Amino acid sequence: MTMLRTVIPFCLVIVLFNLRLDLSRFIPEGETAPQLAASPKNHSALSNDEYLKWLQEARRRSLNLSSTEEPIRIMYRAMNGLGHQLTRLSAAYHFAMLYQIPRVWPTHNPYCRGNSTIFTIYDYLIGEGQLMVDIPFFGDNNLYRNPNLFPRPNITLDHQDQQRVIHFSNEVQGYGHARAGKLWSIEYLKKGNALGKEVTDYQLYHQLMLLFEHKHKARIQKVLEATRFNEHTVFGLHIRTGNGETGDFTFKGRGMNDLDGWVARVVLLLCDYEQKHSHYFTKKPLMVYVGTDTGSVMQKLRAASNKTCEIPFVSSDQTFVEEGKSVTWNLGYDDLDKCLTGWEDMFLDMYLFTRCNSVMAGTYSSFTQSAPLSFMMHKAKRQQLQQQGEGDEQHPHYFCDVGVDGNRMDCASTLIGWLNQTTSMTWGVLNATKQRMKHEIMFPVLEGGGAIAQAFGRAGIKMD
Repeated sequence: MTMLRTVIPFCLVIVLFNLRLDLSRFIPEGETAPQLAASPKNHSALSNDEYLKWLQEARRRSLNLSSTEEPIRIMYRAMNGLGHQLTRLSAAYHFAMLYQIPRVWPTHNPYCRGNSTIFTIYDYLIGEGQLMVDIPFFGDNNLYRNPNLFPRPNITLDHQDQQRVIHFSNEVQGYGHARAGKLWSIEYLKKGNALGKEVTDYQLYHQLMLLFEHKHKARIQKVLEATRFNEHTVFGLHIRTGNGETGDFTFKGRGMNDLDGWVARVVLLLCDYEQKHSHYFTKKPLMVYVGTDTGSVMQKLRAASNKTCEIPFVSSDQTFVEEGKSVTWNLGYDDLDKCLTGWEDMFLDMYLFTRCNSVMAGTYSSFTQSAPLSFMMHKAKRQQLQQQGEGDEQHPHYFCDVGVDGNRMDCASTLIGWLNQTTSMTWGVLNATKQRMKHEIMFPVLEGGGAIAQAFGRAGIKMD
């Protein structure tokens, strides 16, 4: 990002006209765009089944578009772990919304060898086709079709030739981590709504989860039934120990020096929370769904729980790497099926986290700060708008960061509160050490508190 800011003054700024094309240009001749409409006050008026049906057809069409139908295409090449990928993909998706490019094609470094291509992993996870940015639903809340909902950058994309592909590889130029004083101040976030980034994040993640759910319905249903997921108030707990990982993971202090002690304390933390908030768990008892990189964690959690309050700790049936041997993303995997199943396992954990009532991050991670964070903030906002009815009976939706020693959790119900670490609720030992925090979610870079300042120069974006 430092290099980007250095080259910006010397870059040719993309000067632009006419990117905001008539949507009819993106629809095959003889067909019309679906006009399913949801009330702007109630997005649930459009059912997931209707939305999925539209998505599948739109993605099918996206496979064979002419240059007239698709004058600009964004190809995003993902690298590293799933959370890392999705936080960057969300930046590419937001970029497309800003400049009204109706689709983004997710691709991936071919870690799975054999006959794999850059399309193999995402095709396996969510099916073939591009991700839809222009979605003709949600009434007045549709950011793509209502550009006046928030301030836009005062630049556009130049497309002199009609067959241009914008390539983003790993990072998306013009976007960076949320760090106070360097990107967005909290006050500017409140005022400018991050140029709609919170909204487009949820739109992307909801689309991904819906597509994954459809593609892997049988396996998901098996987990839901085995755990009796829908009969419980479920907290998602992410525990990434590193499982022997060194290098950057250790350098950033993200590991757990005393896993056994941490597990014992976090179980006691949850037992105490359940006891003091028992009115929330009368109809649907508390259960904890665990996503982890270390197989022995589940046995440790269950043993600690059985000695105390007997909260059920559950997980999906997965194959973990050998204890003490971490996953290295820059290595390829010769067994294609085993490789794809590994990605499916990770995506399944993320999907189930999005279905939880609340999510607890054992350490900071882009895995939980991608779709799980976005879903919890969306659910919390929706719950606040529906205070009538269930009200006190339903547990609030939180995204919680567990303290370093596992004996406190700091929980937020708004993105601003989480970014600013002004929590909605803290539980446990209040003078215990808070989690070491790094915000992994991506925002458009701002210069001088204003709009994106020449962030997308030709030197910053590779175009065909």
